Amino acid sequence: MNYRKNFVLRKVYFSILITTCVCCRMQAQETEEFKPSGTPMVWLISDYKTGLGEHSDEGGFSVGRARLGYKYQATPSVSFTGAMDMKFKDGQRVVNYHYAYLEWMYQNLTIDAGLVPLIQFAVQETFWGRRYIEKSFQDLNDFAYPSDVGLKVRYKFTDWLEVDASIVNGEGLLQLNTNKTNRYGLGATILPLNGVTLRAYLDTYAKFGENKKDIEPNLPIRAANQSSIAFFAGYRNDIFSLGAEYNRQTAKKFVKGNNYSGVSVYARVPISKKFDWFARYDYVDTQTAAGSDYNWSSIVNKTLFISGFEFHPFKALQLSPNYRYVESIFGGGAHYICINLGYKL
Repeated sequence: MNYRKNFVLRKVYFSILITTCVCCRMQAQETEEFKPSGTPMVWLISDYKTGLGEHSDEGGFSVGRARLGYKYQATPSVSFTGAMDMKFKDGQRVVNYHYAYLEWMYQNLTIDAGLVPLIQFAVQETFWGRRYIEKSFQDLNDFAYPSDVGLKVRYKFTDWLEVDASIVNGEGLLQLNTNKTNRYGLGATILPLNGVTLRAYLDTYAKFGENKKDIEPNLPIRAANQSSIAFFAGYRNDIFSLGAEYNRQTAKKFVKGNNYSGVSVYARVPISKKFDWFARYDYVDTQTAAGSDYNWSSIVNKTLFISGFEFHPFKALQLSPNYRYVESIFGGGAHYICINLGYKL
């Protein structure tokens, strides 16, 4: 029976592939003036950090991330994007695919398939605008992954409303398992007034066959679907920009009662064409289920504050001297002076 199902699935996949190729061929013939082309992508993040006071022994130079990629526009509506990522995790260098997906665009509809970039915090990350200094709130605190295997759909209803939906594996780009685990997301981005951006997002993550023994053996805990909600509001003009977001996730790692939430507020004031002042404040609140020993300290900080200046001599290069304060959820704060460099082409 399984062999028959696999055979039918293979026929379906093969039919989809042939149909896609034929459509691309027909469209290429209809647009004789179009010439396929590609664009390279380069991204480098580096920094120097030194601790203050009792943390003065912490610090040094590091290369946080290096990414190389390429986008190939095959037809006016079909493109392929692939990128390799190198970063350090747990003291080791990790190299993996960051993106590898096909994109099809038709009028106001965009469909991505493969290892796709997700949009659950893309608007917030763009508004924060300093990924080379620190990840945006959801990415930093393990609310969601920047990319995952699956399908993403966006539709622009009007100039002020875009809706997106996604069905992904749920395990991010480092764990590409083929199991019955799916994360379903739905979001909307609204631009009601000039300079104003509003964003709402929710998702549910159900792991097939999960039960309390699969999670933490011999502990009196219950399994539940993991769910997330996020809200963002931002305003930007020539004088300043200000953004704020609220995020909440329940049943983290499918454990009922493992909940956490938090806010992030960030601001920017341009001093000149190439010089800005910025600041950001994050606060995280955690709740652990009775009987669970989930280690929140490995992924979240209770308080994060960053403030400094940004110098961008040209579009691809950013340089920032800044001050940082980090407080663990178990108490005890640490102060740092950092110099961050970002190059993105």
